[in-house]
Amino acid sequence: MFAQLGDHIFQGLKTPVSTSEADAVKYGQIPRVNDKDAIQPTGAELRELGLTITYSSEFCDPQAEIYALKASMHAFEVLPYITGDGRIVGRFVITSLDIANQQCAADGWVELATVTVNLLESPGEEEAAPTGRALSSQKPIAVAPVASAPSPATGITNDVSAAKEKVSGMKQSIAKVKSRTTSLKRGVREVQQLATDAQGLYASAKTKVEATKKIINRAGNLPTSLDEAIAYASNLAKIDNVVDVSVLEMNVGQLSDSAGKVTTSATPVAGFAGTKEGGN
Repeated sequence: MFAQLGDHIFQGLKTPVSTSEADAVKYGQIPRVNDKDAIQPTGAELRELGLTITYSSEFCDPQAEIYALKASMHAFEVLPYITGDGRIVGRFVITSLDIANQQCAADGWVELATVTVNLLESPGEEEAAPTGRALSSQKPIAVAPVASAPSPATGITNDVSAAKEKVSGMKQSIAKVKSRTTSLKRGVREVQQLATDAQGLYASAKTKVEATKKIINRAGNLPTSLDEAIAYASNLAKIDNVVDVSVLEMNVGQLSDSAGKVTTSATPVAGFAGTKEGGN
């Protein structure tokens, strides 16, 4: 990894092609009679960094990467900047993004873009440790009730349902490619991302199943069907260099069939979620 800015990771083909840094100090000028002004150091200027990255649809979704950077900028997020060797450079805000779209598909989807991320140091203030204070009232402070955590059965049901929505999204992406409303390359990227999401959701469900003996007793086929779905989703997440949409459609079809088996195997869990035993 080259560096990480908050949740934005720059590594591999997303390593910046160039970087820049502005580091300076400030001096005040003191007028003197019949002589040149004297200077007095007054402190350091805020550091400025520039990262220029090239995003290509060959290895990522340029629009998604740009959107994520814009979201951090417009949310005024203060982001820690850490290099790949673990050195903490400091905390920075994104002040501007210089975006050059170099190649777009027929539908306007950006396939190649160069983005310069301009950063300004945000040193902030050292937060003082809280000190004890006497209360002027003897009334206890009202504390908001803590929402109860969902039971494992509910969590499994939610994970399986969300994963099935991701699989449906893959079918929609294939339909757009077949109707020529989007490019094959873009369809592959969409399917890869959705497959990665589905893989994570199925893995989350499997973890909850393995930790809950009563669920294993009620849904004995669920772990096996989850393993199968995870394998198909993993293959789709890595799929690349697809030359025909039929190949993509076949792989998504296999995952869709597997997702159906997971849903069937998880049916007893859905009924179990509403019972008092659902959390054990």
